[in-house]
Amino acid sequence: MRHVVLAAASLLAALATPGALPPASADVPAASAAAGSAPAQRARDDAEEQARWFYSTLTGEIAARTGHPAQAYAELLRAARDMDSADLFERAIQVALDARQLQLALQAADAWHEMQPASVRAQAWRVQLLLGMGGHDKEAAAATSRLLAMTPQPRRPEAILALGGVFEGMHDPARALALARRSLAPYAALPQTQVVLAHLQVLAGQVDAGVARAARALQADPGLRPAAMMLLQHYTLDPQRADRLLQGYFAARPDDDSLRMIWVDAATQQQRDSIALAQCQVLASHRPDFPQVWLIMGSLHQQLALPLQAQHDFERYLALSLPAGSPQRELLRAPASASAPAAPVQPAPSADDLRSVYLALSAAALHAGDSERAQQWLQAIGAHAEDPAVVLQQAKVLAAQGRAQQAVQLVQRLPRGDRAQRQRRLLALADLLQAMHQPARALHALESGMAAWGGDAGYAYETAMAAGGAGRTARMEAILRRIVQAHPDYQPALNALGYTLADHGRELPKARQLIVRALRLSPGNPFVLDSLGWADYRLGHLRRAQASLQQAYAARRDPQIAAHLAQVLWRRGHHARALALLRQAWQAAPKDPGVLRAMRRLGAKF
Repeated sequence: MRHVVLAAASLLAALATPGALPPASADVPAASAAAGSAPAQRARDDAEEQARWFYSTLTGEIAARTGHPAQAYAELLRAARDMDSADLFERAIQVALDARQLQLALQAADAWHEMQPASVRAQAWRVQLLLGMGGHDKEAAAATSRLLAMTPQPRRPEAILALGGVFEGMHDPARALALARRSLAPYAALPQTQVVLAHLQVLAGQVDAGVARAARALQADPGLRPAAMMLLQHYTLDPQRADRLLQGYFAARPDDDSLRMIWVDAATQQQRDSIALAQCQVLASHRPDFPQVWLIMGSLHQQLALPLQAQHDFERYLALSLPAGSPQRELLRAPASASAPAAPVQPAPSADDLRSVYLALSAAALHAGDSERAQQWLQAIGAHAEDPAVVLQQAKVLAAQGRAQQAVQLVQRLPRGDRAQRQRRLLALADLLQAMHQPARALHALESGMAAWGGDAGYAYETAMAAGGAGRTARMEAILRRIVQAHPDYQPALNALGYTLADHGRELPKARQLIVRALRLSPGNPFVLDSLGWADYRLGHLRRAQASLQQAYAARRDPQIAAHLAQVLWRRGHHARALALLRQAWQAAPKDPGVLRAMRRLGAKF
């Protein structure tokens, strides 16, 4: 019942514009507008009509409020008919709805429509009631078509979108879709009609077809927000298509920051970090004093291995979030704090957000070779002796200071009371050893836990990656094959095994199959697209390889993806483009093994 009332409000709001509703004289007693009467007689008639209207309304309302809805409905409907009052007709409908009497509400709407056939409000009520009740499909379709025909052309697209909400409130999605197709057929060329049908198709289980229809609607009208929102809600179906069409949407509506934030979140979920970062940068230009934008942008720069940019973003976040005079603000670099407001402009950040930011700033300082500053950011977190992430970062600071044994001992002292704690301790120890450039010891630490957690896909995957880092390729493959067999939908293992086979030129058709399965599980994921492109390169499908790698690099400006793409471009004869791309990758990551291998293969020196 409630959805009928809400839909009515939405539809009436869409129609309530000058020219959309009948003039006021159609909604007041006819006798009060009688022409030719003497002024005194007209005044008496008006007074009598007002008294009757007031009495009928009062008695109806008293009955409604004292628990007599049937009497209230009868009083209000009789008065509405007697005085030809749109307001009383509408109140009678509302009383019937409150009493959960849809049939009585429809009778009142029909009576209103009969007395005021030009009333858009009356027709709108008939539409929602007929659609909300079963067994009136033919009448509902005719009423809907009539309502749209009565609606002024400039308001029609908005009315169609409002009707979409009414159709979506129906209990049977298939019936709603069939009714919408029949009712909206005269307006099928409007993008708004197409997006309404798209929503209903999704509700009816036709997800792919519905999203494809929404994409066509957005192509026809780049500023159509419901279509853009629908692509974001189903972003994983085709992220590349969504990104392309959303660029057009924001060209038409550049100030829709709330939808841009949803795009950032959707792209981040698919690891399309360069796409998300570009939109964060636009948001930061629109709302430079909004802390959350800087927090997200810092995280993205951190994911993209750009620590200096991440440091700038996180410090900007703190400058906007922390109160003046707090000890942590004193750690900010002068450029970031100089432009910051004297007091926070947003609610205080959560403890979890601050912990993550302080950890990231400590890591950035350590990357820059400033272990003292890295330690200061850790001290800002406070005492967290049992937090593996904080302890691990503290150990990395100690290792950077040449105190490797103390670093290892610190991690080894992490709690190991239950299975989860013991697993986290081993993972932290392996992370530290890898940071200390001791891959064999890192693998040994993780292997010690395989008897207990080898069936855990995540733990086994970390062990496989450690084996690869230690040069134990055969061991890595064996673990990955075991994961894929036991967990056939574990995307990281599918991708890693497929890439490893392709990179070594073995079982290439199987390698590609594994990667395609991974891509189905994570559409648009740039790392999986990179693997697919590399497998096609090994298979000799250079054009297909270039397409996948270009998509991957557009989604994430990763040096290894750039190195793969450069090699494909070189093989296709695009030598200048290949060298320019490889130079960019080398400048971003001069020690990256994949970049260095590509340079050797192409004979490039920078």
